[in-house]
Amino acid sequence: MKKLLITILLSLSVTTLQAETINLECDALAHKMVTRFVEEGLLLKSDKNQGRARAISAELCQSVQKSAETQHKKAQTSALQNWIFENRPDKPGNKRLKRLK
Repeated sequence: MKKLLITILLSLSVTTLQAETINLECDALAHKMVTRFVEEGLLLKSDKNQGRARAISAELCQSVQKSAETQHKKAQTSALQNWIFENRPDKPGNKRLKRLK
């Protein structure tokens, strides 16, 4: 029980620390994307739509970043649950292995 409480407290602190780890630098990426569009001739240098294209790029990047953060949190939770389950000495697989010794 003590080990379980320590594990939960540790996971909560690690999750809090890692909550801001995914940063795709969306503004810089949007700027690069618009620059590439201009270089490829898809947007004109003097085009008023550059700002809108930059905003759309940043918006899409931010949605990808949120999705990545959500997937990361789910993976952390799953890993923690697996770790807790695997460290149970009384689970059926461990009992079977003890009988084989």
